[in-house]
Amino acid sequence: MKKKVERVPNPNPRYVRIFRVNFNRMFPVRQDALKVAFSVAAGVFIGIWPTIGVAILLTIAFCSVFRLPKIPGTVASFVANPLTQFGFFYPAGYFIGCAIVDPAPISFDFLEKIKTLSFSNVVSVVQELWQTAAGHFVSFLIGITIVAAVFAIIFWGLAYGIVLYRRKRHLEMKNKFMQSLIQEDVDLLRDIRKQEKIKQEKGKQTMMQIYPFKALRPVNPAEAGEISALPYDVMNRSEAKEMAKGAPHSYLRVTRAELELDDSIDAYDPQVYTHAKENLDKMIAEGVIAHEKKDCLYVYRQTMEGREQYGLVCCVRAEDYFNGTIKKHELTRADKEEDRLRHVLTTNANTGPVFLTYRDCGQFDLFGKVRERAPLYDFVSEKDGFGHTVWIIDNDEEIEAIRKSFELIPVTYIADGHHRSAAGARAALARKELDENHKGNEEYTRYLAILFPSTQLKILDYNRVLKSLNGRTPEQLLEELNLIFKIEKLSGMQSPEKQNQVNLYLAGSWYACSFREELLQNLGPVDSLDVALLQKHVLSPMFGIEDPRTSSQIDFVGGIRGLGELVRRVDSGECACAFAMYPTTLDQLMAIADAGEIMPPKSTWFEPKLRDGLLVHTLD
Repeated sequence: MKKKVERVPNPNPRYVRIFRVNFNRMFPVRQDALKVAFSVAAGVFIGIWPTIGVAILLTIAFCSVFRLPKIPGTVASFVANPLTQFGFFYPAGYFIGCAIVDPAPISFDFLEKIKTLSFSNVVSVVQELWQTAAGHFVSFLIGITIVAAVFAIIFWGLAYGIVLYRRKRHLEMKNKFMQSLIQEDVDLLRDIRKQEKIKQEKGKQTMMQIYPFKALRPVNPAEAGEISALPYDVMNRSEAKEMAKGAPHSYLRVTRAELELDDSIDAYDPQVYTHAKENLDKMIAEGVIAHEKKDCLYVYRQTMEGREQYGLVCCVRAEDYFNGTIKKHELTRADKEEDRLRHVLTTNANTGPVFLTYRDCGQFDLFGKVRERAPLYDFVSEKDGFGHTVWIIDNDEEIEAIRKSFELIPVTYIADGHHRSAAGARAALARKELDENHKGNEEYTRYLAILFPSTQLKILDYNRVLKSLNGRTPEQLLEELNLIFKIEKLSGMQSPEKQNQVNLYLAGSWYACSFREELLQNLGPVDSLDVALLQKHVLSPMFGIEDPRTSSQIDFVGGIRGLGELVRRVDSGECACAFAMYPTTLDQLMAIADAGEIMPPKSTWFEPKLRDGLLVHTLD
């Protein structure tokens, strides 16, 4: 039975709560400040102008036509209400208009005329009023237009300033929160390292546990290619929309549900997660996807340019993420981790797997034989030409043998999917808190993973492009780099041949740059990485790039795009130079994780990417 969560009453008075709600709606922190300002200005202008009864409709129509957020303008239109209209705006507009037009005085008693108004004389009375008082009406319209414009400009400035200020405060708080979580992660990794040392001292060893599960998967094998999708984090919103176009059952409609919502809705808005849940439930209801009848394991083969890699699809314990059996080498961003956590809890599913690797001790021999059978799915993705094949292991004896074999593996390593892994583990803790009858073997205590032998994986290069030379000419840059590298001009485009070499593309020429020997002495696992050496000796001191994750002066190009992408971006003028990197090795990755250290940002790029939606794990 789930624990009942008691709501704590809000201590603030009702009028304070209403004011805060309307203030947040009028100055939303997640919207574009300029668009919000114009929306608010439109609402104020239309509200003050004599549009009683239709001000809201006109504001919504105006915002729709000019693609402005509607809620800020609608709320702002209430600045003009019966009290302010008749108590200030209309009188002020009338007096200002009279000062400009100077209409002739009214020569009759207005109230007496109104008293004599009837159906028989309404036309004549209105004609007389217009003939004798039209100047006053024109004065009022001129004056109220001026008043409305003045207040619209004032509120435009206020809205723009307030939204920018709120966004700045929001980012400061968010960054502070992210830094606190990063520090927590660092502390956690240190604690894990200490715990591992304590276990080793006591003669204890960690042990990997894997579990079969009832996969939620495509019913029709012919639709598997269209239903499955690239991971949520390898494309932006517009790219996701384009990828899902013409594919009503694409899993992007679950993992990137915002693509079906208005662009003004933030990707982290609660309705995005609710919509993801609705889309997942709809696919189940329509029979597009369905649960396996029993707990099974699966083998997933990926084929890229003739190279194959085989992974075991299973569930792993959330507990192993915290105790160090699943090792990390990367810090997570708080906002992305929170995003995936909310997605898991709302959809009640791990819609995408975590990419794990391990040192093979014969485990592949057990599940590698499965490929002799007929697969569940076998297709080639159209965009990249990569092959994806899935086999099922439903024999209980085979499953148990594979489970036992993985108990010989002390640790696994997160190759890709740190945010998914963190979210899966945290979701297990959240569900545990709500379950009064928690026993420890519930389905929600596990999350979805694919384990690949390290011998089958290949890390691609992750290259750097810089937006400027930071005030230098190409000749000056080469002169300064000569103090750090031994530089040799190349005859053409070429990748680095070995570790501790980066290739520079600058002003139409390629250069092989080898770090000088004196910079390579007494280095630890992280400091010896080429990306770390480049950051320490070039990017930080010469270009002022202290944090490559947040700097606007640097961008990153995955090796799958090839060196031609580096040339294109430099030759087009978009960037000033490019550094082609030698790929980080899996041995380096595992050594860093074993040491409890953290790799620099953008150190590894794995291809091909795992497909979401082929095999999904639900928490119940």
